[in-house]
Amino acid sequence: MYSVMDSAKREDLGLRERKRLQTRSSLVAAARRLTLDHGLGGFTVEQLCDEIGISRRTFFNYFPSKEDAVLGHSDEEMPEEILDAFVLSGRTDPPKPLIDALTDLFAEFGSRLAISREEYEMMSAVLQREPQLMPRLFARAESKSQLLVDLIIAREGLPADHPTPRVATFVLGGLARRSLDEFFAEGNELSYPDVIRRNIDALRLLFPSHPGVARDLPASQNQDHA
Repeated sequence: MYSVMDSAKREDLGLRERKRLQTRSSLVAAARRLTLDHGLGGFTVEQLCDEIGISRRTFFNYFPSKEDAVLGHSDEEMPEEILDAFVLSGRTDPPKPLIDALTDLFAEFGSRLAISREEYEMMSAVLQREPQLMPRLFARAESKSQLLVDLIIAREGLPADHPTPRVATFVLGGLARRSLDEFFAEGNELSYPDVIRRNIDALRLLFPSHPGVARDLPASQNQDHA
């Protein structure tokens, strides 16, 4: 009897979660469509709710503002075990080179992208129409960049002010965004992991040797020896 009830409960949770995700997806799609049609200031939260048939109260269970609904929910969080594996890959014997570990991490992240070309193009059009949304988007990206900086610091055993984590995050983060454009480009048949790996391989050509990070030097001395 217990196993039957437990199974029913899991199925019910699954149904509720699917319904929640569907409602959120509908909210985001409607918010973007209304923004393209009328501009961000051309519709209200109430009108957005009427568009998909939910209450204002329900809306705020999903998003704190209309602008956040337009941007969508940032769900691309990496599982802890993958982040832990990234850190531990620097403690093997020999340790995996940082560039290789970062390549694998970005490829894994890209393989989990849950966005279609149509959604990507719609979001690009929204940002062109309403550029004031860009600071919110940058703020989200900054929090993810800081997470990667912290992971690299932990993996390499570096001081908090060491330049390597920030530089690696800046360079590969930019390459990842460029790879996203290429992935969604008309006619592309490569997967995102294939695109990002190809671009990082191109980056390697600029640095034919890959010396390890000088962990035992202060950041200022590392900068002097760069």
